[in-house]
Amino acid sequence: MELHTKLGAAIRMAWLAIAVLAFGTVGYVLIEHAPWMDALYMTVITVTTIGFREIFPLSSGGRIFTMVLALSGVGVMLYAVSVVASLMVETDIRRILGFRKEHRMIDKLTRHIVLCGAGRTGQTVIDILKARSEPFVVIERNAEQCRRLEQAGILVIQGDATERQVLEAAGLARAATMIASLADDAHNVYMVLLARRLNPGLKIIVRAVGDSSDEPLKLAGADTVINPYRTGAMRIAYTALKPAVIDFLDASLPGTNADLELAEIRIRPGSQLAGETLASANVRQRFGLIVVALRRGEKSLFNPPPDTAVEAGDVLVALGPTHSVEKLEQASV
Repeated sequence: MELHTKLGAAIRMAWLAIAVLAFGTVGYVLIEHAPWMDALYMTVITVTTIGFREIFPLSSGGRIFTMVLALSGVGVMLYAVSVVASLMVETDIRRILGFRKEHRMIDKLTRHIVLCGAGRTGQTVIDILKARSEPFVVIERNAEQCRRLEQAGILVIQGDATERQVLEAAGLARAATMIASLADDAHNVYMVLLARRLNPGLKIIVRAVGDSSDEPLKLAGADTVINPYRTGAMRIAYTALKPAVIDFLDASLPGTNADLELAEIRIRPGSQLAGETLASANVRQRFGLIVVALRRGEKSLFNPPPDTAVEAGDVLVALGPTHSVEKLEQASV
């Protein structure tokens, strides 16, 4: 049972234990007209089976009530103690407090990325998102992996990503993108269906495991399906056939040592570039960048001519030095 489930069960049992104590206290006050403190004390020693003597005389009704309280309350208290003890054995108080702190931080996130699965593929995604300072939350079942992520300062939810409450805890309804990287396509399909229902506008990217999984995943609601085995095989083949092209693409990806980046930049409303053409904005001369493509809605224009107008909401795919990309990003806001 995951941490959030155990913690929820412990909280529910704590409230049930309080209800038992309140029931016993009120019962003694009403039946025996005992003082409130004496009634509470009598309830505690009864449900905890301590067995001290009665602190006030009991009538027949009081004795019947005590038997009912003992038979019902003792089981509740013992179960509550076992749940709390299990939680404390399998976790530590620092992690519980950290869990609460993480949830408060997650509750403040909007337009973030939810990554489901922190295996080998997921870990690479985490490294890139962290290097780019992108807001994201990880959902992972493995407790040891969750601890490692927590120690690295990563926001993580320990749980099953195919469960609605786990996705909700990760703030999926407020997220911009979900990356599904589970090791089983059937679980990915179910998760995509659930995620699409929780957030119809969510962008969903899925790692496919099987060769024939693309269609089911897209029918379930995935926007993009990536098969790493097929992609890896294509990369190997093209490295053999066109090594210069592959080297160039590698050098243009973020996170490499080369001072060259292929970036995606969205033009915001009110940007100084909105309403300008590529020529009048002097993108190449002013920023030292080559605009490789322009995407507007679902349509993409590759190698757009200089008289192409730039509108708010457009996405420019530009190639150039990293510092030039940063300048264009600032101008696009």
